[in-house]
Amino acid sequence: MNKSEPASPLRYWKQDFLSSIVVFFVALPLCMGVALASGAPVAAGLITGIVGGIVAGSLAGCQLQVSGPAAGLTVIVLEIIQRLGLEMLGLAVLIAGVMQIVAGGLKLGPWFRAVSPAVIHGMLAGIGVLIFASQFHVMVDDKPRRSGLENLATIPQAIYKAFNGPPLASEEERVFRRHALQEMADLHHDQVNMRVHAAELIPYTHIAPASPALENVEEPQLRTLIPEQERITQHLLQLRDEMVAAEGASDGQVHLNAAKVALQEAIARSEAAEAALRSGKAVDAIATQEAAVTAIDVAAKRLRNHRIAAILGISTILIIVLWQKFSPRKLRLVPAPLIAIVAALLAAYFLVLPVFYVELPGSLWEEVRLPTLTLLQNAHWGELLQTAALIAIIASAETLLCATAVDQLAHGQRTNYDRELTAQGVGNIICGTLGALPMTGVIVRSSANVQAGAKTRLSAILHGVWLLVFVVVLGSLLQMIPTASLAAVLVYTGYKLVNIKEIKRLLEFGWGEVAIYLATLITIVAKDLLVGVVVGIALAAAKLLYTFSRLGIKVDHDKAQNSYRMRLAGAATFVRLPKLAAALEQFPSDAEVQVELDRLSYIDHACLELLTSWGEQHQAAGGRLSIDWDTLRASAQRSSPRRRITGEPEAA
Repeated sequence: MNKSEPASPLRYWKQDFLSSIVVFFVALPLCMGVALASGAPVAAGLITGIVGGIVAGSLAGCQLQVSGPAAGLTVIVLEIIQRLGLEMLGLAVLIAGVMQIVAGGLKLGPWFRAVSPAVIHGMLAGIGVLIFASQFHVMVDDKPRRSGLENLATIPQAIYKAFNGPPLASEEERVFRRHALQEMADLHHDQVNMRVHAAELIPYTHIAPASPALENVEEPQLRTLIPEQERITQHLLQLRDEMVAAEGASDGQVHLNAAKVALQEAIARSEAAEAALRSGKAVDAIATQEAAVTAIDVAAKRLRNHRIAAILGISTILIIVLWQKFSPRKLRLVPAPLIAIVAALLAAYFLVLPVFYVELPGSLWEEVRLPTLTLLQNAHWGELLQTAALIAIIASAETLLCATAVDQLAHGQRTNYDRELTAQGVGNIICGTLGALPMTGVIVRSSANVQAGAKTRLSAILHGVWLLVFVVVLGSLLQMIPTASLAAVLVYTGYKLVNIKEIKRLLEFGWGEVAIYLATLITIVAKDLLVGVVVGIALAAAKLLYTFSRLGIKVDHDKAQNSYRMRLAGAATFVRLPKLAAALEQFPSDAEVQVELDRLSYIDHACLELLTSWGEQHQAAGGRLSIDWDTLRASAQRSSPRRRITGEPEAA
């Protein structure tokens, strides 16, 4: 078959079928983990994985690339959710998808690859540090802080909590704590959905509750949420009664005093949220919904055990490392994160461990958040467009760089970058419409696809089908996965993104590349992703400008012969014209001057005119000039093919 022709999707169906199973097992924990790191519901990551496989896989310009939620966008998504709210995320992703389609239609695909490797690797390393720092806290069942620097600074505190947590309690207490934790996880998930639904009904949710803009706003539709809030309150009351009964029946073996106090506070906050919904006042609804989410989260934390979560997380990382190094060659296709997650799931199940578990709705459709008319009418479009542009640029660059890497791994049809960009745009429009995470092409899943022997796009499509089937049929199994083990997978992923070998490779091209890498990394961690990328690109452009305009001038003087030798190296441009003029002016009018040009790579119009006119004046004043005008002519013609050098001194 001609390599320029795409293979029939069914020609290699056996290889693609087996490959899709491998990719599915790699994608499943990563889809959930990326959502967790992004501050979004786990289901949002799964939906993106499904759309990325079925939709983007069907339209892709790179046949073997696999798309889905990416670690590289977690920082952006987390910031969007914190700043604009979860309800606005889908709208931003949808707009980003439209931008990608427009870019693909304008044939801009290859341009997204025009980014310095130092900036790309610095960006990935910065994201890796942020993921590592935030998920380290989640790995010990703690809450990530609001900034990268704060997460890094409080890692010792998280370690202290892990080492100083209570020992493993009695089986009776562990059984109740796990049951209560799972109940609280479901209630927390429901309360978060309540907060989102309330926000969708109120057009000013991004404004502080104390703002006068909300003071007199009433929204009658808020009362439609009252039954769901009442249900949450009743479940909290029932859980409190179960907690009291468990303590009374255990002969002192169950100690839940702190949990009871926190649960009582959660009940009070839920009742306050009910009252606010009945009043219909926007300001009260916003404040009480947020307080109810926080109170339920705090009550759940009183039931967990930091030490046990840390042991699960560390064990997960150890299993990943050991499996990658010592597993039998025939089993290498089974992804290490999957083995580690399954081991953590079994340990948590049979030992009845009181740790946080994955929150997942009973139906995937419950997590779908379609854009509402109220949302569209009251969105801050200026801020949304800026956010969407950032998503589109980062997602497109990551996707197309990943496609280039896949081309290097697989020998076959080359990537159509504009088609790939358009496919990503279609996928992100669908993800945004469903309220899911943004998608990109992802190298971990794509490389697994190639290594597993995939031949066509059918493998990526089928992996999306398996994700859908698994979530629909076996969704309850996902709720048995400890979040500490998922976070551990991301801690390891973050560590791998900070690839020290890349620094060594960049060093081969000079310390300037390393400086750009480090500046990008540090700025991303200290400030944010956008600022870090802009700083990296600006430094790369400055380095290019410096390199392109650098002119080395070395002058040797032979006093006995009254002669000078001037060596020019680099690029003689108008930026360096004052330096060249100053060097020429130091020669006495009667001196013999020899100009060497063999290391001059470029000369522009301004410097050429300066050198030519100075040569004429120097010879007219009685001086002697030796210069290779052929070399100079070649340099000038490279910069401007149609230019004819004029004014060449006859003595040359």
